[in-house]
Amino acid sequence: MMHVFVINLDRSADRLASISAHLHRLGLDFTRISAVDGSALTTSQRTLEYSPVKNRKTYRRVLSSGEIGCYLSHRACWQRIVDEHLDVALILEDDAVLHEPLPELLTTIEQLSSPWDLIKLCDPQKNKKSNSSRPLNQDYQLSEYKKLPSGAIGYAVSANGAAKLVEARATFGRPVDDDMQFYWEYQGLVFGVEPSPIWHSEATAGSDIDASGRRQGSKTLWSALNTPILRLAYEINIVRHHRKRQRLDKENEG
Repeated sequence: MMHVFVINLDRSADRLASISAHLHRLGLDFTRISAVDGSALTTSQRTLEYSPVKNRKTYRRVLSSGEIGCYLSHRACWQRIVDEHLDVALILEDDAVLHEPLPELLTTIEQLSSPWDLIKLCDPQKNKKSNSSRPLNQDYQLSEYKKLPSGAIGYAVSANGAAKLVEARATFGRPVDDDMQFYWEYQGLVFGVEPSPIWHSEATAGSDIDASGRRQGSKTLWSALNTPILRLAYEINIVRHHRKRQRLDKENEG
């Protein structure tokens, strides 16, 4: 069975108990990853891997301490996959709710013959258009999205995908879920699953990796001016890399 990592703050014992019980009912063992508490980081610790320069160039606002801690927590999971030579792993945040057929889906993903780096399993906030999709089993389809859904509450990562992420994201300037959407920067083969087998718990207000919140970074005049430029660049890259993928697919078919 696929290895499972659960990201959980030391102070969030109730969340750990809840997801532990849920995973136990599904017959899934897991390894707890002690989340990085962004609010407890010193200034030097926050900027060791979080790059204010890269943030200014690639994102619309300064990241909050919580977003920095969240990113570092996910990076710890990617590094564990690399260090422990795991073929694949499921990464969960501790407020995830799991669909009952998830164990069978994970087995299906492990048996995929075609290459992949990252498969998003969390519920997108709104419907996403897919370039293509194919059945995984009787319950789910594997989709290649035109735009990858945001969110990092639950996703599978292959050994190759983890290595790519660790290497390409030695420093970062965006939140982790946003950064995953820029898959061309880490040469990622990224997909999603429909319908989503993982979603946020309605009993929580979202991740508490930082009690101060994950979306509280400060906005500036620079961010207001830069946001349209960044959005346009993203849209252009989406089209450019989709066309590149189509061209490569045609060459492989030939």
